[in-house]
Amino acid sequence: MITEEEVMRALKGVNDPEINVSIVDLGMVRSVNVKESTVRVEIALTIPTCPLSTRIKDDVERAVSQIQGVEEVEVRLASMTEEERNHVAKEMRKRPTEEQGNVERTWRSHGTGIDRLPKGKIGRIIAIASGKGGVGKSLTTAMLAIELRRHGFSIGVLDADLTGSSIAKIFGVGNRPAQTPRGFAPPLSRTGIKLVSMNLLMDREDTALIWRGPMINSAIRQLYADVEWGELDYLLVDLPPGTSDAPLTVFQSLPIDAVLIVSLPQDLAVTIVNKAINMAKIMKVPVIGLLENMSYLTCPDCGRRIELFGGSKGEEASLKAGIEFLGSIPLDPKISRLCDEGKIEDFKSMEFTSFAERVTEKTRQIEVPQEMRQPAIREEKQSGR
Repeated sequence: MITEEEVMRALKGVNDPEINVSIVDLGMVRSVNVKESTVRVEIALTIPTCPLSTRIKDDVERAVSQIQGVEEVEVRLASMTEEERNHVAKEMRKRPTEEQGNVERTWRSHGTGIDRLPKGKIGRIIAIASGKGGVGKSLTTAMLAIELRRHGFSIGVLDADLTGSSIAKIFGVGNRPAQTPRGFAPPLSRTGIKLVSMNLLMDREDTALIWRGPMINSAIRQLYADVEWGELDYLLVDLPPGTSDAPLTVFQSLPIDAVLIVSLPQDLAVTIVNKAINMAKIMKVPVIGLLENMSYLTCPDCGRRIELFGGSKGEEASLKAGIEFLGSIPLDPKISRLCDEGKIEDFKSMEFTSFAERVTEKTRQIEVPQEMRQPAIREEKQSGR
């Protein structure tokens, strides 16, 4: 007679394919039901529409079917509750140092030869970075995507700031990515920009992701590799702040063509932003240039330029770093309102238009895959060549 204990022992040998930890230890096995020769198992995935759900299901079926007397295995996939996800986070925190270290070394060590994911039919991949938070990376990413889209380019945005996702909210997109046989298809913004953000995969947008480095790194790779991006002229990657695991995963795993740096007119911000510039140089990723955000405010009554954070530091910082200064973006109260309403695509700015044109010109020199030559031709037409 088949027992639940036998089934759980078999499932103990099934690991989460990304972090290589038993699904039993992670609490992913929600229930086991045995009726004569049929075994029914419910597996709770860490995130809804998990791209590796098919592999997990196949591994469970294979493990259980090897139990003597089992003739049929039924696997039901569900998604974890917030409480269950917190259990996973706690379990990962207390994993033995040796086991966890093996996972972390896979991501961190150059010696392990971390796999660089293929580029597919994406023309150019641009990362938007800064050494600190609060400088407006997500807004810069969104506005660059919008301006490039207005110029006729096909655009995708990957929100790699998993613990502080905001891209979906800014664009007013709330529908989940659609599951397909080859992964999942990203939802579209109102103007046709393809978006992928962790918020779109969670039950609630205010759910806290209390994940260790390996889980975040794994998720970033999945959000890129298991998405049907199709043909894109540009994929913009909104990086989390800092120079630790998540940005490093992007630089090592994704075929990044160039990085764009965002800063503020503040000495402290410039000092920290220099760390992001140095990280890009260490990773041998070309830096397009530096954009200074929130540089000034134009008085709505008299039109006077008010420098809230002091004089501009952008040109000086760019000169010291040996990169190009791409311009200054003013504060505009409309931006905050439109972001809250999910209508950022309604915003227009001469400064952002000029900025996007400079980025386009800088990235024109980047060689694109052979199958993406047509977008390059379109660029030449748009530039009047």
